[in-house]
Amino acid sequence: MRETIICIGKTGAEPYTFPETGVRVFSYEEICYYLSRHMIFYIKSLPEEELLYYMKNQLGLDKLYRQLCRLTDPEKDQMKYFSALFREGNYFSEEDIHKILDEYRELKNASPALAGKWTGDLYFRYKKTSMAAACYCRALREDTKDEVLQGNIYHNLAAAKARLFRFHDAKIDFLKAYQLTGEEESLFGYYCVTALVEGEETALHEMESFQISELSQESFEHRYASVWEEYRDSEAADRVKRMTFLEEQGRKEEAEKVSEKLIRSMQNDFRKEAEI
Repeated sequence: MRETIICIGKTGAEPYTFPETGVRVFSYEEICYYLSRHMIFYIKSLPEEELLYYMKNQLGLDKLYRQLCRLTDPEKDQMKYFSALFREGNYFSEEDIHKILDEYRELKNASPALAGKWTGDLYFRYKKTSMAAACYCRALREDTKDEVLQGNIYHNLAAAKARLFRFHDAKIDFLKAYQLTGEEESLFGYYCVTALVEGEETALHEMESFQISELSQESFEHRYASVWEEYRDSEAADRVKRMTFLEEQGRKEEAEKVSEKLIRSMQNDFRKEAEI
């Protein structure tokens, strides 16, 4: 967490790691701060029991441990759990606690599709891309007539798939998002994926069918230039260039070896973010 948190209580000798995001904390104050900003993860279930053991064994919060243990029953009101947790150490004011609990109530009352999008967005922020994609897919299976919401989910799903190198699927979802919302941001995502995979000339040609303005097209080209600058200096781009060169020289076996290394590298890059 980037913000500075003043911790006045005991700190743990070892950190507690929140399984959803991989964020590590060492104190009661950090736990409260984290939970207050990630309540979307707990609208259907409470934090895992390991957090209670951590507060008892590492932070010496025996009283709070016993109190929260009595509130973990699924039949009980989950808001009482968070209310008790946030009030224990006076980290939050009463006004802060009421605001957090009101926001929690709104999250619980949100439609399944909207809650799924919010959950996916949070996973995506922490680069848990495969988990984000799974949340978006579940959200799209929910019965909703809100086309704008559907379009926004498709857009974010496409971004997740592009990050996972599922470029063909990403193009399809960016297009679905654009058809539902008419937002050019989704069309720009479609343009970027096409340009990266098939070349900028192909991307420009495809844009003609969407009849976008010259100003929008110039904006796309300018924004894509910065995307390309970042990509072309990457290790993946170097390997793709090497692979293309070997194929042009008829050195197929060597090209396949470079391809295998590229795939393994991608798998290693995304294995950690795919795990919870």
